Amino acid sequence: MALLEVEDLRTGYGVLPVLQGISFSVEEGETAVLFGLNGAGKTTTVNAIAGLLPAWEGQIRLDGKVVSGLEAPKVVAAGIGLSPEGRRVFPALSVLTNLRLGAWTRKADGKKAADETIQQVFSYFPRLEERKDQLAGTMSGGEQQMLAIGRAVMSKPRVLLIDEASLGLSPKLAQTVFQVVSKINDDGTTVLIVEQNVGVLPYADQALIMEKGTITYDGRGAELEKSGDLRKTYLGT
Repeated sequence: MALLEVEDLRTGYGVLPVLQGISFSVEEGETAVLFGLNGAGKTTTVNAIAGLLPAWEGQIRLDGKVVSGLEAPKVVAAGIGLSPEGRRVFPALSVLTNLRLGAWTRKADGKKAADETIQQVFSYFPRLEERKDQLAGTMSGGEQQMLAIGRAVMSKPRVLLIDEASLGLSPKLAQTVFQVVSKINDDGTTVLIVEQNVGVLPYADQALIMEKGTITYDGRGAELEKSGDLRKTYLGT
């Protein structure tokens, strides 16, 4: 069953259109990867799903319920979390405070529930526990990426959106991040990850490719990974 559905979505910035009526769905429990060159519309797509951009036309549905049109905090409360491009951690705040802010839509659950999720995040990223009192702005790029993903996990999303998880990371650290994202998925969170690094393909159930605001490929990750011709055609690799 599709948990996340995007249907004929059109949006952009100001009067400039970016998405040209895209449609795709992500099955519950799966990891989907959205590939594309810079300017293809990948970030616009996840920002629209997260409620940071309005849908000019079309719908975004989570478990059959329309979430397009909701403000971003309500989208988070509905079950969609975003680790944004550029990480966007709060540099003057500690790692622990950054994580706690990720749970603010769950205030009704209480501090104990938030603390339990923090421990879950630390199990994914032990380095964050080691650095929990450190100011986020003094951390390395890889550590900040871990923190951005961990902060998104704090909202207990049903769908986790990750924009450019491997950007600026060494190949080894990128693989570590991909492995942790796979573990998050194994633990029951559906994932949509924006990437240009084809090293994520072994962890992808579904692969999507965007070009100029349209979806030009939607298939299984294993098919794209194994087909050299297909990868060359769509990704140039």
